[in-house]
Amino acid sequence: MHNRLLLFLKRHNILTCEQHGFMESKSTETASHLFIQRVQEALNRHLHVVGIFLDLSKAYNVINHNRLLDKLDYYRIRGSVNKWFQSYLTNRTQFVEISQMDRSKYNQHKFQSSSKAISYGVPEGSILGPFCF
Repeated sequence: MHNRLLLFLKRHNILTCEQHGFMESKSTETASHLFIQRVQEALNRHLHVVGIFLDLSKAYNVINHNRLLDKLDYYRIRGSVNKWFQSYLTNRTQFVEISQMDRSKYNQHKFQSSSKAISYGVPEGSILGPFCF
């Protein structure tokens, strides 16, 4: 799904060349180099330069599913693919598990919270997580 969506977005020029995160041959390093290059060019032309940097705390956890699906629809990702994303995002649960090792007896104890339904956010650690974000 990830490869097909990326191909679709590239083919229809939906992603800008400034998109560096999670793109082939691009990274935070290439984004930093481009930023520094543009700042240097602006300073050479005696322009003022302002940088704004944001740290989006828990950004993956606050994505509204309906807004994401609407945005996919806006970019012409509709029909069965949009329904697939709806299925991918709904009816998810999460829990916390902690393992503790009793070193004196070499026993491992696991503690687990109860499951909680997730109505916001995208799965972290998945290949689609960054794309959805």
